[in-house]
Amino acid sequence: MEYINCFQITSLVLVTMIAIHYFSHKRLNNAENRNFVCFLAFSGVYVLLDMLSAVIAGGGSREGCRRSSLVLTLYYFCDVILTYGLFCYIRIITGRQKEKYKWLKTCWVVLPAAMLLAVTANLRTGWLFYFNQEGRFIRGSFYFLIYGYVFFFMLVIVAFMLRYGKTAEKEIRRTIWRFWFIEAACLFLQIAAERILLTGFGLSVGLWLVYLTMNNPGEYTDSMTGLFDKQYFDKWIGEKLYRKESFHLLAVDARNMKQINRIYGTRVGDQLLIRMAKGFREITDSVQIFRITGNCFLAVLDSLTDYEKARDGIEEFLKKPFFIENEKVSFHAAICGIMNAEKLEKEDSILSYIEYMISLIQNRQDTVLIQSDSKILEGFRYEQEVEHFLQKAVKENLFEVYYQPVYSIKNKDFVTLEALSRLKHPVLGMIPPDVFIGIAEKQGMISAVGCIQLHKVCRFIKEHEYIMKKIQNVKFNLSPSELMKPGYSHVLIGIIQGYGLDPGYFQFEITENVATEYSESFCTAIDDFAEVGIHMCLDDFGSGYANLNAVLRIPFSAVKMDRSLLSGVSSDPQTATFYRSIVMILQHMGYKVIVEGAETEKEVKLLEKWGVDMIQGYYFSRPLCEEKLLEKIS
Repeated sequence: MEYINCFQITSLVLVTMIAIHYFSHKRLNNAENRNFVCFLAFSGVYVLLDMLSAVIAGGGSREGCRRSSLVLTLYYFCDVILTYGLFCYIRIITGRQKEKYKWLKTCWVVLPAAMLLAVTANLRTGWLFYFNQEGRFIRGSFYFLIYGYVFFFMLVIVAFMLRYGKTAEKEIRRTIWRFWFIEAACLFLQIAAERILLTGFGLSVGLWLVYLTMNNPGEYTDSMTGLFDKQYFDKWIGEKLYRKESFHLLAVDARNMKQINRIYGTRVGDQLLIRMAKGFREITDSVQIFRITGNCFLAVLDSLTDYEKARDGIEEFLKKPFFIENEKVSFHAAICGIMNAEKLEKEDSILSYIEYMISLIQNRQDTVLIQSDSKILEGFRYEQEVEHFLQKAVKENLFEVYYQPVYSIKNKDFVTLEALSRLKHPVLGMIPPDVFIGIAEKQGMISAVGCIQLHKVCRFIKEHEYIMKKIQNVKFNLSPSELMKPGYSHVLIGIIQGYGLDPGYFQFEITENVATEYSESFCTAIDDFAEVGIHMCLDDFGSGYANLNAVLRIPFSAVKMDRSLLSGVSSDPQTATFYRSIVMILQHMGYKVIVEGAETEKEVKLLEKWGVDMIQGYYFSRPLCEEKLLEKIS
C-alpha cells in the first residue's frame, strides 16, 4: 500500500518552526519547560520516524527487513512514550504532578512500561507487526493493542480533565481540550482512511497550539525591559517551593518613579527602567530576573555567594546617578534582601513580604538596603495573622467601638465624642488601629468595617438617647476608599436613618490627604451628606501635604489640628508662634478648631490662652468603652 505523506512533511515543518522559535527565546529551568522540550524532541523524532515507516511499509522490498523492523519498532516506541508523555504533561500544567500517594504515581507507569516491553518483544514474536517474505508490512494478531493503548490514555485524559481540570486556568483547559479533539479526529480519520497518515499531523498542530497559548516564552516577557513578568514568576517559583529548593531573593523598588516621570517625562522614566533591567542582568549574570510591578524588580539567586555578590553590586549600581538623554537622573530605591526565601513557603507570601519590607522604609529619601531578619519576619507574620483574623472579625462582628470625649474649656465639660474602632485578637491582644485599618483598606474590607461600626454607634446612641442632650454630636471616621466608592454615602445615611436618628447629629471626619483627592465620587458623597445635615470635620490637619486651599474647597465645619503640630509648643517659642498663627487663621475663617494630643497642663493653659475651646487628648480622657464613657459624661 502506498501512503500519502504530505501531512507528515507539514508536521515536520511545524515541529521545526516551533523548535526554532522556542529556543530563540530565553527561558527558565522548570518542570513544565523541561517536559515541553522532551515532548517537542520526541514529537520531532516521532514525525520523522512516521515518514520513514510509511516509506518502509509501502515499499515492499525484501532487502533490509531487519532494518525496516527496527525503524518501525523505534516509531512505536515513540508512539507509546508520547501518549504517556502527553498525559504527564497535562498533569504538570494542571498542577496534579504533586500527587501525595507514590503508589498512584507508580500505577501510571505500569501500562506504558508493559507496552514498551511488548513492542520490544515484537522483534522476536511478531505479535504486533512483521514483514513477510516479499518484505511487505503485515499487521500482527495483537496490532490492535497499539490503538487500544492510545485510546485508553485518551479516555484517561478525558476522565482526568473532567475531575481535575477545574484546578487549571480557563485558557489552559481550552487548549488541552482542543489538543485532544484535534488528535482524536486525526486518529479516527487515519483508521478510516489507512493511506492518509494523520496522527503526526494532529500531534504537531496540537503542539503548536500548546506552544502559542502556554509555553511561548515571549508571552511571559515584559515588552519594555525584556525581563520575565509576574505571571511567569508565580508559575516558576511555585515549583521551586514545592521541590523545597533553597534560593535567595533581591527585590528592588524604584520608589520615586512618579516624580521622575513628572520632572523628566515618561520617555526618560522608561529609559531608566530599561537601564536598570540591563544592569541587573549584568550584575547577577542570570536570566532569573522578573519585573513584578511597574517599578519593582526581583532577582532569584540559587547560591549564597551569588546572592551576596549581586546584593553588593546592585547597591553600588543604584547609588550612582544615571545619565539619560543629557539628564542626570537620581532616584530612591528600596533594596530588599531575603536569604533562604523558601522558608516563606508560598509565592503569595514572598511578594507580600517584599511589599511589607518596602513599606518599612517608604519615608526614606535615599537608596536603602534592608535585609530580612527575624524581627522583620516576626512583624510580617504579625500582620499576616491580623489579616487572617480581620476576615473572621468582619464575618463575626468582633469589632468594638471606643469613644474619646472632646472637652470644652468654655463649657467646662465634654461636648462631643469621637468614635474609634478597636479590635482584640484572642492571642495577640489589642491590635493597633492603624495596623488593622491599613490592612482592611488594602484588602478592600474597610467599607464593611465602616458599616459594622456605624451600626454599633447608632445602636449605642439609640439605647442611651439622653446622651444627645449633653453631647452636641458624634464624630465618625471615614477612609479614602469609602468616600470614593459610588453609592456608599447613601448606605451610611440609610444606616443612621434606620435607627430613627437625626443625621445632623453625626459629623464625619476625613483626613487632609483625602481632601486633596478631589474626585467626582468624593464631591457626590460630600453633597449627599450636606443634603441630610451631616457636617464634615477635617482630621489630622498639618500631618500631610494639604493646605488651606484644600480646606476651602470642602464645606468643613470643624478642623482638627494634628497632634504632631503640638509637639514643642510649650518649650519652643517659634513652634508656639507658628501653631498659634494657624489656629487664629482657621478661627478667623469661621471653623471650629479642635486640638488633638494635649497631654500636659502646660499645653492646655497655652491653648486656652490662644482662644482654643475644644481639646481632645489624654489630659482630659483616654478612649473609653461604652460603660466607662457613660460614667465619665454622667
